[in-house]
Amino acid sequence: MAVERLQKILSNAGVASRRSAEAMIVAGRVAVNGKTLDTLGARADPEKDEITVDGTPVLRERYRYVALHKPTGVLSAVRDDRGRPTVTSLVDIPEATLRPVGRLDLESEGLILLTNDGALTELLTHPRHEVSKEYLVAIDQPLGKRGRERLVRGVRHEGERLKADSVQVVSPSGSPERPDPRWLLITLHGGRKREIRRMLSVVGRRVVTLRRIRIGPLALGTLGSGESRDLTPEEVEALYGAAKRAEAREGGSMARAATADPEPPMKPQAPHPIAIDGPAASGKSTLARALVERFGYVLLDTGLMYRAVALAAQRAGVPASDADACEELAGSGDLRLAIEGSEARVRLLDEDVTDLLRAPEVEGAVSDYAAIAGVRQELVAQQRFFAAMQPSLLVGRDIGSVVLPDAPVKFYLEASEEVRAQRRGEQAAEWGERQSASEAERDITGRDTLDSTRAASPLVVPEGAIVIDTGELDAGAMIAAAIAAIEERTT
Repeated sequence: MAVERLQKILSNAGVASRRSAEAMIVAGRVAVNGKTLDTLGARADPEKDEITVDGTPVLRERYRYVALHKPTGVLSAVRDDRGRPTVTSLVDIPEATLRPVGRLDLESEGLILLTNDGALTELLTHPRHEVSKEYLVAIDQPLGKRGRERLVRGVRHEGERLKADSVQVVSPSGSPERPDPRWLLITLHGGRKREIRRMLSVVGRRVVTLRRIRIGPLALGTLGSGESRDLTPEEVEALYGAAKRAEAREGGSMARAATADPEPPMKPQAPHPIAIDGPAASGKSTLARALVERFGYVLLDTGLMYRAVALAAQRAGVPASDADACEELAGSGDLRLAIEGSEARVRLLDEDVTDLLRAPEVEGAVSDYAAIAGVRQELVAQQRFFAAMQPSLLVGRDIGSVVLPDAPVKFYLEASEEVRAQRRGEQAAEWGERQSASEAERDITGRDTLDSTRAASPLVVPEGAIVIDTGELDAGAMIAAAIAAIEERTT
């Protein structure tokens, strides 16, 4: 592409009108390849040059942003002379040369960002911007309150002062519920080499596992080891915003802030997480998928998690009567959620078993395993952690009452047994099963009895839930009513 005047490039990119673009240039807010150009005759090649306004790239469509869950044993580098695997070797994007933003040491795992956007790399890695990062850390022996407080105050190692923003005892999944004294959630904004390992060595602890789970607003979520995904435009904007807010707190962008245009108003934010409860075949899945498509939530059908426990127990030969063994299975870490598109799928020992969980032998056993209090306790903690990691919609039988009692919007769907038995028969046919009308009725009646009478988290109408009788409404009317309820609460 031919070299063009900067104000024309900015105008064509939709940054501002040509006249406003000229004011930006004169104010020194525009840079080309890192050099500020403040004369109106300045030119650039939009195909080759990196053009930024207030440090943000103008032509962002040329850039790629990838979140990767780095496994242990993989280098945070583009290449290695010794032939060891690198983070870029795990991401196949031939049209772009991606580089890791920051690093994780060889023995560490977790979230790392890969991009060819030099401006964002600078914002996220320069010490003055101080973007916070969270790490889930397992240590060889518990660390008491005084030791944790010492890390927050700061320690010295080899002449350097190392300091955590916060240190919290959590569960192995990162949840504050049912904390394990050997697992810590450490937040810091430094980024010195092997900082966490070094500061923990000062207080006499050895790191067993170190996993980064958050960079600023970007969360690892349920991304599996070695898996990657492209960031959404909203996530990229959030990363830029986090870095610039940190820079502004340090006074690094006061001059730009004085001349900058007011920030545009934020887009309305749909409330989340959303809870949908109800008995079997009440229409929960139909409503959930419609709301996911409308508002962009990530769907978790919590029933899949209980089915996965049942499948794992059947494979291991563990009966539902052995509550301790079932609880151990649920909390072992063998069961994992992985987001695919807009839904969470279930992995068991790294095998995607989602499509196996509707098998008759699993379907017939799941209620017995789901009634075990310890199993529900383990899975509820994982479900809450999932909901905290992204805008989520959770479906089940105790979401609004137990898992997310403070959810901003809760739905409870109901319908007569006759209507639901008919739906159950239709569902069975879709799943390749044969089920007579009488069998469907017995299935629904039996499921209702188990769900409503179990000691752990019985099926109830959650306090404050919006109750919808799906037997009285067609699918379109049900969905419209739910959308209206969410939009009323959108801010």
